[in-house]
Parts: sequence; C-alpha cells; structure tokens
Amino acid sequence: MRRLLPSLCAATLLATCVIALTAAPASAACTSIPSTHDPAVIVMVQRVARNLNANDKVLLAGFEAGWVESHMNNLPCGDKSSLGVFQQRWDYGWGTPEQIMDPVYASTQFYSRAIVCDRNNPGYSAGQVAQCVQRSGFPDRYDQVAAKARSLMAEAKRVTEITAGTPTDVNGDHRDDAITFTQGTLADVYVAPSTGSGFAGTSVKWQEFFSIGGETALTGDVNGDGRDDAITFTHGSANSPGSADVYVALSTGTGFTGSAKWHDWFAPGAEIAAVGDVNGDGRDDIITFTHDGRGDVYVALSTGSSFGAGVKWHEYFAIAGEYPAVVDVNGDGRADLVTFTQGPASAADVIVALSTGSSFGASQKWHDLFAVGAELPRVGDVNGDGRADIVTFTCNADADVYVALSTGSGFAGTTVKWNDFFCLAGEFPYLGDADGDGKDDLLVFTKGATNDVFVGLSTGTGFLGGAKWHDFFGLTGETTL
Repeated sequence: MRRLLPSLCAATLLATCVIALTAAPASAACTSIPSTHDPAVIVMVQRVARNLNANDKVLLAGFEAGWVESHMNNLPCGDKSSLGVFQQRWDYGWGTPEQIMDPVYASTQFYSRAIVCDRNNPGYSAGQVAQCVQRSGFPDRYDQVAAKARSLMAEAKRVTEITAGTPTDVNGDHRDDAITFTQGTLADVYVAPSTGSGFAGTSVKWQEFFSIGGETALTGDVNGDGRDDAITFTHGSANSPGSADVYVALSTGTGFTGSAKWHDWFAPGAEIAAVGDVNGDGRDDIITFTHDGRGDVYVALSTGSSFGAGVKWHEYFAIAGEYPAVVDVNGDGRADLVTFTQGPASAADVIVALSTGSSFGASQKWHDLFAVGAELPRVGDVNGDGRADIVTFTCNADADVYVALSTGSGFAGTTVKWNDFFCLAGEFPYLGDADGDGKDDLLVFTKGATNDVFVGLSTGTGFLGGAKWHDFFGLTGETTL
C-alpha cells in the first residue's frame, strides 16, 4: 500500500487548509502568511526546475515568484481563487484546486511557462520572467526579492545534494571509482575506474540515459554481486508528478545495463533518499527520510531483482535542517542511521540509531560537537577497523578536515584534524577507498574552471596531502560520487 504524502499546509493554517480543500472550488482569503518558508516546498520547486532543465535565471524566477506570492509555502488560501505556492487560479486554467495544491504540479506549470517566456525573451531579467508567467498587478516585486530568492535556492541546493557517502566500486576490484551523472537533457553516466594511483579515462560512458535533472543519483550493490550499481530516485518528477519511482542500472563491470524500475513509490516529494545494507544480507537496500517535523524513516529491502514494500523503521530521526546518512558504525554488518544536527557550536550533535535488521533502535547521541553550521559531513571507515567514522570538511579558506573515529558505541575526538588543506569553497568532497587498502580516503571534485579530482590517501591516523588523480572529470552541475 502506498503511503500518502503529508499535507504541506503550515500548521497555523491547518483549519483553513481543510476548509479550502473540502470546499473547492472556492478558496478563502489568507488572513496572514507564514513569515518563513517551508523547507519541503523549496526542495520540490528546485527538483522540478532541474527536472525540466530550467537554466539558472529561470530557476531564480520561480524562487522570486514563490517568495513574493506565498513566502514559499503551499497556501490553502489566497486572493479570489488563488491557491498554493505560486497562488495560481483554478478558474484561469492553471488546473483543479487539488492539482494546484500539489507543489510538483504547480511548479511544473510555472516552469513550463517560464522556460518558454525566457526562450522568447532572452533579455528579460529573472523578475521579468516571473512577471511574464504570473501577470501580477505589481510587476516590480519579483526582482526586488532576488537576494532572498538566491538564499533559498542555496538552501534547497544543499538539501538536494545531501550525499554523506555511498560505495562506488563499480567493477568489483575493491577500489572505489569516480562516477559522474550529467543529469540534464543528456543524462549520461561516466566512470573513471581507479587504478590504485589514479582514475583512468575521461569520456568513458557507462550509461547514456539515466537519472535526469531533479532526480537523486546514488550507487550501491543492490544485487549482491560485489559490483556497485547505479540507482536513481525520481521523487515524483515534473513529467510524472503522481509517481515516485526508483530505477536501477546494474553494473556489468564495464558498463551499466539499461534501467529497470525496482520500486514505484518511494522517497516522494522532498524526501531524502539513501542506500545501504540495513539487514546485513549483502544487498544494499533503499532508505528515505521524510526530513520534516515527523522525522519518519522508511526502508525497502532489496530482493536482488527489486525493492520490497516501503516499511517504517523509525518514527523520529533527521528532521528538517539536519544532514542524514546511512552507514555501519558499530561493525555488525548492518547499516545504521546517522544524522548531523548541523547547529552552532552549542548544538552540533551527531545522533545514531542502530539497525536491528528489521528496524532502527532508539536514537543515541554519539558526539556533541561535530560538523558545525555549513560544514560538509561525510561517513566512512577511515582507519580500516570495520566501523564507519565521521569526517567533516570546512570547505572554506581554511580547508580543514576533521575526523572522529567510531568506538562502536560513540565517536571519539572533537578537534582532531587529519588534513589542513583539502576542499575549498565550491568544491565537492567525498570519501572512498581509492587504493583498495581497506581505509577510506579523501576525494574532492574541484568543479569550476579546472574540473580536477584530487585524492588524499588515509594512513589510518591522518590523510596525506592531495594528489591529482584526474584532470578533467565531474563538471559543474553534474552529480559526482
């Protein structure tokens, strides 16, 4: 049975929401709108825009319009017949009230029109593109909120890029390889296999249509053959808003097979998808975090040829604003839940819920000061003891990397620096056992003008200085693992 997406109405407007949805087509005027945005809404708007291959200006137009119209909330009320994030009117051809109250549908309607407007009017600003779609009586409002819209875009981008770590040994030689998903219209997948001292190949295409824009691309060994496969979560795409499919392309060791649907309803909307072997049977399963006030965690176990029904394994873990991961922290062969609360120094906890094989246990604090604020946390076994550790990258001018090792019942160390110059602002850090010695190493994709890949090998007590392992891989806008 499919579980239903929760209502995205603000809690303060719940009663109005019920009235609006049960008394359609009429809608009540909003007595007020929330002063802050709904984190789930901005993620869905971002995913739809990327799914439709909207350029950065058109993406900004949607965030400007969403902030002006609703402060990026799915409002069940509005002026006259207006509803939803963009305050679209059912009696002006935008869809039924129920459709407009679906943020994926509403965003698809906005961006489909905005893309055409931008193509026909290339000199328009983002605000003018928004006005072209919205036809507001106050056309100047959209460009005036550009700064706020950009900050919301940055927040949404960070959430959609949550990837604390998945294995990438796609050819089964026990060395993690470099993978990039171009997404966009081409949706190619390129692989540069590890030789143990570098990543080989620049344009070696392993799949020519997998994981389009707006989807979440991950990797994991879902059939237990020792080779990591490609997995993509559609989240209910703009082309099919009622679905939330999961597709798999199995690795042959030299390429990925054609994609096959392994699940037809998992990680819908703004949920955060992950991959890991949570029951210890040697096959990676799929996990989704609702990442909202409910904090539910669902699991669908791999059968080797599909994923089973989604089942709730935890009812309060990794709420909105936190950074979740799935990894085996106690070395029992089952992947556990980890979340970084990412608060200030006084509230940057790391919480763990251990897998029993059929559920996740009670949440436990394993560290009380790690991965503060905007730092980028990752998980991996950096000392080779069979237990995953936590790593955080400052990714700023300091470019420091800190590690706290797992003891099996906690993470030890607060300010233990393992590298003092790795990952600058705008770069994408990752962990993987690049040389096959059983210890996860540092990887960074520089993106930008250089598109280099650097590796810092683990010694078990620190990371060596970065060495260039590839000089052109993982372009800006691509998903790199």
